[in-house]
Amino acid sequence: MNDVLRHKVVVGGPKNVDLKTLVAVARYGAPVSLDDASRASMKESHAFFTSKVESRVPIYGLNTQFGDQVVLLDKHLDDYEGESYQNSLKNRQNSLIKSHNCGMGELAPTETVRGAMLLRSRCMSRGYSGVRPDVVDAYFDFLNRGITPDCFRYGSIGASGDLVPLATIAAAVVGEDVQVRYDGQSLPVRTLLGQLGMSPLEIQGREGLALINGTSFMSSIAGLALYDLQNLYDSMLSVIAMALESLMVIEDGYHPIVHELKGHVGELAVAERIRGSWTGSKLIRDLHKARSESTTEIGVQDYYSLRSVAQGFGVFHENLARATQWVESEMNSVNDNPIVVPEHQQVYHTANFMGYYVSSASDMLRADIAQAATWIHALVANLVHPRKNRGLPVNLIEDPTNYSGFRPIQILAASLTVQTRKLAQSHASFVLPTEGDNQDVNSLGTHAAFDLRASVAHLQELTGILLMAASQALELRGLDKAGGKSRAVVEEYRRTVPYLREDRLVHGDLVATVEAMQRMASLGQEAPAEPPAVNEESARRTSAVFLKATPHELPVEPPLEGAATGSRR
Repeated sequence: MNDVLRHKVVVGGPKNVDLKTLVAVARYGAPVSLDDASRASMKESHAFFTSKVESRVPIYGLNTQFGDQVVLLDKHLDDYEGESYQNSLKNRQNSLIKSHNCGMGELAPTETVRGAMLLRSRCMSRGYSGVRPDVVDAYFDFLNRGITPDCFRYGSIGASGDLVPLATIAAAVVGEDVQVRYDGQSLPVRTLLGQLGMSPLEIQGREGLALINGTSFMSSIAGLALYDLQNLYDSMLSVIAMALESLMVIEDGYHPIVHELKGHVGELAVAERIRGSWTGSKLIRDLHKARSESTTEIGVQDYYSLRSVAQGFGVFHENLARATQWVESEMNSVNDNPIVVPEHQQVYHTANFMGYYVSSASDMLRADIAQAATWIHALVANLVHPRKNRGLPVNLIEDPTNYSGFRPIQILAASLTVQTRKLAQSHASFVLPTEGDNQDVNSLGTHAAFDLRASVAHLQELTGILLMAASQALELRGLDKAGGKSRAVVEEYRRTVPYLREDRLVHGDLVATVEAMQRMASLGQEAPAEPPAVNEESARRTSAVFLKATPHELPVEPPLEGAATGSRR
């Protein structure tokens, strides 16, 4: 088990919850606890808010109704006798959770729900929600014990945060009659709490609203997908570089001066990455030599898909960095409403629950993924078609008269590419006013994030297809002619999927490729000029295509203690 699981993630303190920390907790079960300074800030915030409760000042969601019914004040607001006012406040919060526990569709992935619980706790830990530390402790107790509330995909429009899915999570923690997942089973949370000797959380003040009014669900989906996309991106460029190498591109299109004159940071980075993958290759063509040779078959200028990868993927490179900044900022934001600020002696009624940064980041990246998918499909087409593959066998198979080779796989690539293009539509065009027109604009951040998750998975599949095809093509050219990095990648890949000499059932090969790539950290970044001998040690080298990690290990540098910014800044 990776060391990350032996380090407790402390929420609060000097560091933010970054994507690695999110993955460590949500996907790999790293234990969590609340920072002492954040605990003190939460107590201060709660004490101030309690004074407001006692003052009977109308505060949204405390002693008013919710949404467009904000004009309805608590009928016990002026009742200073007995406990009717306090009981009314408590009933309002519990009713809010019950009423919004109305999600539909398939169950959200366990990692998504766990991530949402971490990020909701992160929001409250900032000390601007007016809630007790006990609320965060209750969520962390669920996380550390591996209890995951059943939560459904549909219910959020990303306007007043993720009300419905977050209410479904909260319902389990407060002990409503709902189901949870634990130790491979689905069972009633009340039954499980009794078995484990746990007590449900009893909410006070505005804690019900604080648990459900925010962007934590969509941020969890987007953050996990973005982490996977970050890991995939460099590997994708490496596979593309292999495909270009196998198609014997002219290197001038990737000369540094070309991209310096264009001047875009992302383009320069992609060109350098592609160019660096070809060190030692005998397949990359020189323009001066091409000009002196016969040009009837290949010519002195490559197809667009071969010579403009840097220009096409530079935007993706920059957008990935921009999206990471947006999503990580949202993950650590105060996205509650109202916002309790003891320093100002004020409770602000705001709209920080809007998920526009998540939806915009997700929309932007899905458009980039759709373009990348289209590009990968073009490269696969170049490799299999004799009109464009520069002397390779038809369909990348040694005996095309008897075997179909990669022809059906290109059809699959087309199918996956079409799906990424469908998913690339901007969610701004689907906004629908709802909730008595109180939520007359909304971000649809959760929809956008789920679609990003699906798009990343399809890009992973397409990259796997291109890896299969490029590896085959390089071996057909003669692997000894390839650069050291490509040779290392192909040799490592052949440990998982064999060379395609004749038609066979390739579904298993495709699945094995995708599963292996999900554990991939890098493709040939540290490969030597000459491929090392195949042995146990080389199987673990950092230049390998696939990490030798079990599904329960985290293939990243483990995040150490400290995962969030302090509550006061």
